[in-house]
Amino acid sequence: MSDNISPLLQWLNLHPNLAGLVTFIISAAESVAIIGTIIPGTITMTAIGTLIGAGVIPIWSTFIWAIVGAVVGDNISFWIGYYFKSNLHRVWPFRSYPTLLTTGEVFFEKHGSMSVFIGRFIGPTRAIVPIVAGMLRMKPLRFITASIIASTGWAPVYMLPGIILGEAATELPADIATQMVLRLVLSTLFIILCFWISYRIFILIRNQLNQLLNKIWHRLLRSRYFHVITNVLKHHNIKKTHGQLTLAFYLILFAIAFGYLSLYVFWQHSQDIALDNTVFYIFRGMRIPSLDDTMLWITLLGDKTVLIPTIGVLFICLALRKNWHTAWHVLALLLLTAGSITVFKHLIHSARPWGIMHSPEDFSFPSGHTTLSMTFYVGLSLLLVEASAIKQKWLPYIFVGLLVLIISTSRLYLGAHWFTDVLGGWLLSAALLLFISISYNRKPETPLAIKSILLTTILAMIVSMGFIHHHNYNKLQANYAQAPWPTHDISLDNWWSQKHNDDLPFYRVGFIGTQVELLNLQWLGNLDEIKTLLMSQGWELPPERVWTDVLQRITDIGSSEHLPIVAPLYLDKKPTLVLIKNFQGDKRPIVLRLWKSNIHITGLTHPLPLWVGVVGSVPRTYSWLITYKRNHSVVASTTILFTEPLHDYVIKEQQVMTNLRHKHRQQPILLLKPKTVS
Repeated sequence: MSDNISPLLQWLNLHPNLAGLVTFIISAAESVAIIGTIIPGTITMTAIGTLIGAGVIPIWSTFIWAIVGAVVGDNISFWIGYYFKSNLHRVWPFRSYPTLLTTGEVFFEKHGSMSVFIGRFIGPTRAIVPIVAGMLRMKPLRFITASIIASTGWAPVYMLPGIILGEAATELPADIATQMVLRLVLSTLFIILCFWISYRIFILIRNQLNQLLNKIWHRLLRSRYFHVITNVLKHHNIKKTHGQLTLAFYLILFAIAFGYLSLYVFWQHSQDIALDNTVFYIFRGMRIPSLDDTMLWITLLGDKTVLIPTIGVLFICLALRKNWHTAWHVLALLLLTAGSITVFKHLIHSARPWGIMHSPEDFSFPSGHTTLSMTFYVGLSLLLVEASAIKQKWLPYIFVGLLVLIISTSRLYLGAHWFTDVLGGWLLSAALLLFISISYNRKPETPLAIKSILLTTILAMIVSMGFIHHHNYNKLQANYAQAPWPTHDISLDNWWSQKHNDDLPFYRVGFIGTQVELLNLQWLGNLDEIKTLLMSQGWELPPERVWTDVLQRITDIGSSEHLPIVAPLYLDKKPTLVLIKNFQGDKRPIVLRLWKSNIHITGLTHPLPLWVGVVGSVPRTYSWLITYKRNHSVVASTTILFTEPLHDYVIKEQQVMTNLRHKHRQQPILLLKPKTVS
């Protein structure tokens, strides 16, 4: 903190009851024109957050004071601008520094009402945008609403780094706490920078491409032989005609991409594509019963039994209102989409994933839910947004894009499709939408009843989903239930001698479906007895995780002293038993994890489950990113597991040939079974 802030922190430490008033004054002052450019609000709010984290001042009341102060400051600036209007240019200091208002006006004209929200989070514009909004006669109710929403998000965001630092300082040494916050801030800034650079590159490429296509369009117009293309692509509005060539270019681009992907899936087969398997295992490991119903409802939003009747009702609605041009294009889009899905599914002949109880009977590529949902929702938004008078037209597109993304994700989550199926659905839908858009733009349409169309569509969807829920929902739940991993039967002798290696669990498959770790422990027995025995041998249950442990794992500061945030999986399941031990006084613990295997040992008088596990050290968080290094690697042995000899179990150390990370080598594994089992 700067020398100017330190006295304030010391004073608030002595007078915490006045923290709310001070927060109100600071947040209000930095939102007032001119004053806000002097007050170091960002640093001050972070400093106040530090006191919240340290428990000196309360969190919620301070948040409220900060929000109220920001809203009051915004309104002071707004009403100053509203009262003086253009006379502000002749008032000091704007008379001496005219660029202050000019910059604010350009920013406001570019972003409209959103400038109030965006400007709240950008220091230089925070105090200028409200006064410019008033000067340009923004509606007071709209401004106040935007100010409240922006201030509600701004206060927690600007105080959060300080809160983290304050709480960490009470739990950890000051140097580690500071290092944590610094790494988090730098990482966040780096991510923001990457997004900004990507966005600017995208805008640059788009602008250059549009200029190139415009030049091509004008050459086509003058061409003796190819001017017919301009007739085919003409727009009913002569000013927008050249834009049809842009749509045609993207249509060809998406069609080529879809064609290439189709051929790739046809020759390689989805189950053999590494990316498909990676995404399949990631989502299979993410499935939890509490989320299954939500994802099933989401996937219904893209189901043909919901969308096809809805599109039919939409066609009738448009026809009754004499919007025949739109109605026929809606029907054409439906027929093209349904026909394309059916044709390509039979041509590509791609098998579905195995991970659900009853997969749909048709083929997998492309995803019908993804294609139909994207075609319907994006097509509807294009139709309604272009016919409306709203200024922020990108907002509905973002909402619809997120909706389509969530529906597509639900197909992957439920295990009904491969990733290439979803990608193919996106590409096919984009090509169909562009094709219909080019045709639709050739003729004008009478004004559309936007509210009537939207209301009819929503009601039709509600009725369709209600019908499905009443008649088929229980069947869908059963069909989309996650299928268990297949089991294997092995005799006791074959397991003990480790014969028939193909059926034995030697590796743990990670989140992306690849072999990531050797299972160096196989234990036949009752889990409660195993747990009691290990805890009598010095093993302990891991301590309850606190938020500072999470921060240390994320920032990689002493991360190998804490268990990973995400538990490793085996057969899509978290370990049933996790124990730790600090071996020979090392601060970095050894961890033991056990999972129930899918191996059934035959020939036992009393059946016992086979548990497989890993005994090893805790890795650093980002060791895989920097370099793969075996830090204090642990070999499973009786010395590591037990401090005293066992009397009730037979232990066998078996050498097996492994092929982990493409390295062939002999590695030891431990086999344990009760002496009563023979």
